[in-house]
Amino acid sequence: MDKRLLKQVQQALQAQQDTIKRQEQMLDGQQRYMEQQLRKKDQDIAELTASLNKLAQAKTQELERLPTLFKQLQTSMTEQTNVFNGWVAYRKEHVTTQASLISELLALGNVQIQLVEQLKTYQSTIAQPDYLNSDTKQLESDTVKWESGLSALVSEQIKIEQSQAKIKGSQIEIQKELKELNTLLDKLEK
Repeated sequence: MDKRLLKQVQQALQAQQDTIKRQEQMLDGQQRYMEQQLRKKDQDIAELTASLNKLAQAKTQELERLPTLFKQLQTSMTEQTNVFNGWVAYRKEHVTTQASLISELLALGNVQIQLVEQLKTYQSTIAQPDYLNSDTKQLESDTVKWESGLSALVSEQIKIEQSQAKIKGSQIEIQKELKELNTLLDKLEK
């Protein structure tokens, strides 16, 4: 009877030891899993930190290059504005010259018209040979062509002046943009 009881106690102790061993194995496994997860988290944090540092460095380089890019843009726009201003000045001089030429041509045309009228008056007082009539008709025809050409020139002059007005408007817009760019560049440099 005591032996049987003793055996049962031994079996219970053995079962308890087996349970404790299993629990220890489970705890070891859980600890290894936790350590593995912590190592993975540390690695993820390190990779994320490296990525953030790389991104911050790239952004810093971009910000450092920004004033240089703005200066290059400002220089380019200034050069283009100077070229454009030179072209506008040339166009203005050309328009002025053409207007002066048209004015002189109009004056010449008026003189020619008066000459034809005086010639007609003179011819009406004398007997006209056939060749003189022919010359007079040719002169009248040339005068009509002159008047037509002068009208076309005046029309062209009006178109040129309208184009000149548009160019001036574009020039004002470009100068406004350049001024805004300069203001923005000044703010960036501060």
